[in-house]
Amino acid sequence: MTGAEAEATDGWTALLAQLSPEVSALVVAADEVIRTTDPAVIRIVWPHQKTVGYGVGPKKMSEHYAYLAVHPKHVNLGCNYGARLDDGGLLEGTGQNMRKTTVRTTDDLADPRLVPLLRRAREERLQALGRS
Repeated sequence: MTGAEAEATDGWTALLAQLSPEVSALVVAADEVIRTTDPAVIRIVWPHQKTVGYGVGPKKMSEHYAYLAVHPKHVNLGCNYGARLDDGGLLEGTGQNMRKTTVRTTDDLADPRLVPLLRRAREERLQALGRS
């Protein structure tokens, strides 16, 4: 299966087809940051929910460490267990676990705190699951 065939079957293409060109570009750029930071990441796409999960395995509630939630004019890039991480002030939220940052332009993805945060989020999941 080629990369394009995999993207068509995992819902990626269906997700992007629903979005404006501007928001689609944000989603693609955020996905690239996450997948470049963790080449072994497992990506699960839910086109109907307009969300994408990223993890050390496919299980959303236990193995995922990051997500994209797509909105009409921006994308939230979040950490499933962000409340447990030192985020350097990047993440927002008050929930028990989840925290997010709002991506309105691709420049937002160049924040120097983002890649180290994604690495910490991945490591947190591996430790929580006893895999590190």
